[in-house]
Amino acid sequence: MRECHTWGLTEGDWQLIVLTDTIHTWGYSATVHYSHAARSVVAQSALALHTEFNANVGPNPLYRSYGLLRTAVIGGTKVTVNGPTLVAAGLTELHVELITDNGGSVAVVNQFDTTGSFTGPPEEPISVRRVSFHRPSNGTTAYAHTAKVYAGGRDISEGEAVATARAALPSQGLDEANLIMKVTTDVALAARVQRLDLETNALVDEPTIA
Repeated sequence: MRECHTWGLTEGDWQLIVLTDTIHTWGYSATVHYSHAARSVVAQSALALHTEFNANVGPNPLYRSYGLLRTAVIGGTKVTVNGPTLVAAGLTELHVELITDNGGSVAVVNQFDTTGSFTGPPEEPISVRRVSFHRPSNGTTAYAHTAKVYAGGRDISEGEAVATARAALPSQGLDEANLIMKVTTDVALAARVQRLDLETNALVDEPTIA
């Protein structure tokens, strides 16, 4: 296991952090779509953990973990970010990707208030939907997309979340015809790394070391 970054927060930090979230992957890449009320913030994605598989990998495997902000909606306009940090006034939506190849990864996403008016604690989502695609051979996850809506944010319907997830499959080198799709609104399940139990057709925790 190789640890790339650690993230520590003190009690005083909660007065600055409007949103904090942790993204976990295990042998797949994941995206998260955040929707919330307009904010003036510094948004940041930081890689907190990187592990490399040492079994069931092909010859000359690529080991990669990278978390980045893909796009954002600022003042009603969608902009491309493709980087780890964004400073914005009027931010209402953020799309983050954690890219993982042949390993497991953890990324931390934070939004820091820049107005001085936020007193904390960080807000919690009022709606969570995760769309995941699983390999029919063993139930492992091939890709997952999560939509999180916070107070005052634009609602992200199940249809939109599924459409966004499906649209991302080609960029992941995946074909939906070869996968099994599952949707959950269970906040606890959506926060954990999971696989599909092929016998029960239920999502179960993936045994990991991270």
